[in-house]
Amino acid sequence: MVTFLTLTKQFFLHTTPIDIINNWGISKMYVTQIVKNVNGEDFTMAALVMQVNGFQFQGEVYIALDEGSDYYRIYGEKNGTTKEYPHDIAFEELGDVLDSMIETGGMTKEEYQAKVKDFVCSL
Repeated sequence: MVTFLTLTKQFFLHTTPIDIINNWGISKMYVTQIVKNVNGEDFTMAALVMQVNGFQFQGEVYIALDEGSDYYRIYGEKNGTTKEYPHDIAFEELGDVLDSMIETGGMTKEEYQAKVKDFVCSL
């Protein structure tokens, strides 16, 4: 479990620019096992958990590998409610999907920069 998650963490840290990851407001990161319902069946999956504080999402993000399909599943937990985000995420898509979920929410680069500027000016 730890090897897979260590590799996952290292991969998205090396393929996603550090300034993007820093924008997620990660306050803690740890490894655990979670039980989630996939296609009507409960599965135990290793997960990398991050406590984040982004523009679009604030809470815990679970990055789990669905070993049956070799794709990732991402879950967000906020105020006791868990939501699954797009699933069947390939390794090379992980950083972009996480950034959209946590920080940019599909905004254009210009929209995002304007939002950051407004945020910084409000401090």
